[in-house]
Amino acid sequence: MKSLAICLLMFATVAFAESHEELIDRAFERLEDDLSGHWSYTHTHDDGEAIYVGRYDPRLPEPDRWTLISVDGREPTADETEDYRDEQAEDQNQESDDDDNSVESIATKGSVALIEETDGYWLFSFDPAPDSEDEREFMESIHGTLKVIKEGHFVALITLQNRDTIKPSKGIKITEFRTRLEFAPVQDGGSVLPHSVQAIVKGKAFFVVRIDESETVNYSDFERVKD
Repeated sequence: MKSLAICLLMFATVAFAESHEELIDRAFERLEDDLSGHWSYTHTHDDGEAIYVGRYDPRLPEPDRWTLISVDGREPTADETEDYRDEQAEDQNQESDDDDNSVESIATKGSVALIEETDGYWLFSFDPAPDSEDEREFMESIHGTLKVIKEGHFVALITLQNRDTIKPSKGIKITEFRTRLEFAPVQDGGSVLPHSVQAIVKGKAFFVVRIDESETVNYSDFERVKD
């Protein structure tokens, strides 16, 4: 009888874990999977040195879809505009190669666990899945969390943060690594789109060179332009 009870408990634990992943997958389904093809939006990028405000519009010819509006509040130069368009087009091409919206795309199998539940949300922890074998050792030092909002059932927040010091290569030591991605519906019951992305990296290189980098990207003024 005792063995049967243990088996039933183990089965219930596995089934509960699987329901977590299914719950998250349903929340991921709310995320718009073709932002660049269906939406016009304002893109504000603070790279720690300057703040770039631009506008994307998929209705325009491909070379003109990105418009740099300002750099630190001033009118951009021709060189800044050209560099901005090239960088944004390259980033967009990289993003289009990674359009798998599922828990398996970000979490290692079996690592998802519920750590908090309120009337408004579920908060899960997970171990990030590496994109390649080269990233495996790095990702083993990273802890992830994911928040699913109950009303509307969508992913609202994903965070990644280092558990301890990371040494990705000889002479490089990362003491702080944080990434925060926020999502929100553009209107009640509407498509869920990116709201902001923040990345922070701090550490040292070869004991003397200080690493202190921070980037923030905000998305706003969404307009659906294609169905």
